[in-house]
Amino acid sequence: MNYSRVQFGSLFVLSLIAIGSFASGVPALTGPKTIAPLIEAVTPSVVNISATKPSSDDEIVRNRYRSGERTAIGSGVIIDADKGYIVTNEHVIRDATELRVSLNDGTTFNATIVGEDRYSDVALLAIEAENLKALTLADSDKTRVGDFVVAIGNPFRLQHSVTSGIVSALGRKNLDIEEVEDFIQTDASINQGNSGGPLINFYGEVIGINTAIIGGASGSVGIGFAIPSNLVKESIEQLIEFGSVSRGYLGVEMEDFDAATYARMYGLDDFDGVRINSVDIGSAAEESGIQDYDVIVSFDGEPIKATYELANRIRRAKLGASVPIELFREGKKLTVYTEIRPLYSEQKFSFSGATLFGDSTWIPRVPTDDVPFWRNGSSRYYHGAVHNVTRVEPDSEAEKLGIKVYDQIIKSEVYSDIEGNQIIAVDVLRDEQERLRLTLRKDNSESQTD
Repeated sequence: MNYSRVQFGSLFVLSLIAIGSFASGVPALTGPKTIAPLIEAVTPSVVNISATKPSSDDEIVRNRYRSGERTAIGSGVIIDADKGYIVTNEHVIRDATELRVSLNDGTTFNATIVGEDRYSDVALLAIEAENLKALTLADSDKTRVGDFVVAIGNPFRLQHSVTSGIVSALGRKNLDIEEVEDFIQTDASINQGNSGGPLINFYGEVIGINTAIIGGASGSVGIGFAIPSNLVKESIEQLIEFGSVSRGYLGVEMEDFDAATYARMYGLDDFDGVRINSVDIGSAAEESGIQDYDVIVSFDGEPIKATYELANRIRRAKLGASVPIELFREGKKLTVYTEIRPLYSEQKFSFSGATLFGDSTWIPRVPTDDVPFWRNGSSRYYHGAVHNVTRVEPDSEAEKLGIKVYDQIIKSEVYSDIEGNQIIAVDVLRDEQERLRLTLRKDNSESQTD
């Protein structure tokens, strides 16, 4: 791959505020007075992306679109000059019927989608062009809070705008923006149209892809988030090879809980962990011996403090790997080994009469032309296959259970009661808020909702 790397490691904060001599005789501050050489070196690798998308009926009426189409604006960065590969956000190109990429010199190309990953909000595009200039994806694990960064993009259609700031925090999670979260937080101004553009360190390397903001509809208030480059690398490697990204699946519902009280109950030293509330039948978790009410304290050698940490590690784990999981069960520490399986996307239960698909999605607050909102957060996290009900067959057992279209099925099992009657039990999420346990006796003589 044809990469370029620009060395600007000697720039310090004084370079941003260098001033001349004062009449009072105070010595002048010395050092570089500009970061212009850095910007000039990296700007040719940053592109503007125009995505033509279908408009909703409301948008057509409100904005009087004659064609029933709208144009969403985003940014991207060239990462391979020879192959014309460009990284951007998945939400920038989602549902696009046409993609146009504009370079810094004004030339424009049609772009094709190599692959996209909605879970991490990463997409890879390709253009056929010569004399491109690519930037290196840095090792984001080496990024430190306080590092100087610049963001380049297309905010409010103002092409190749540059803002600067510092890394404000690392490892931001549990923000309910993406399924896989490990964000770099920055105070470099990020606004609508910056999505997909690079967050660049003072070595001219990409440490992140700008993706989201906290702020009002008018724009940034100094809290922006970028996907770290190491997570971007993980996604694009699979996108190049397979055209999609497979995420790991364990098959548990887990919950943050008071680990200190648990430790005192069993006379243990304080520790952090997450509690398992239920285990999917037939899942890798069940087959490895994980049980309800186990407390997971480490995954693949890494300590676990919260549900979102465990969920991220499962999704990013190597498929097919046998991963050690340390847990407490009734005060005793155990180690189990579980195989990481792909998160499957479709399943039909033979008894149900319901067609289920697993692409459960929401719209985060993102700097794009799409209508944004935050998803409500929760300390409970279901890490398994969540299946949307898209159809319920008339007179089927699913209908008799009370399952409805748009319900989300997270668990299903069939068992016998003490009288030998076969019972169907289904765990349902409804309206992203209400959790139901629907049960039905096989002879249809009794049904209930718990």
